[in-house]
Amino acid sequence: MNADPQTGYAVYSTLFTSAYGSPWAQYGGTSFVAPQLAGVAALINQSQGGRVGFWNPQIYQFAQTRKSPFTPLDTSGTSNDNLYYTGQEGALYNPGTGLGIPNFAKLAASFTSAQNQSSQ
Repeated sequence: MNADPQTGYAVYSTLFTSAYGSPWAQYGGTSFVAPQLAGVAALINQSQGGRVGFWNPQIYQFAQTRKSPFTPLDTSGTSNDNLYYTGQEGALYNPGTGLGIPNFAKLAASFTSAQNQSSQ
């Protein structure tokens, strides 16, 4: 998922030709990513046999575990930045990527593990 309009998605439409001189244009933003995340949420809900509910408390707990489903932007320097934000060593959250880049298979497994622990 890439919400950045500068590096987002190539979109083809003949309507772009008059405005951009080409039928191709680069787009991004929450309008592109929100439906993708909604689809991921639906798949995770399906894997859990019901709605997970409000994710925030759980994902912050998951992010603090050794098997975190997120790859954080947590080191400083130009080798680990996203052009606008550099990592902050030891920080759980940063403005550039939040908790980090999600691995959705690991996130679903984390929800399953949490559900199994709460049902024991």
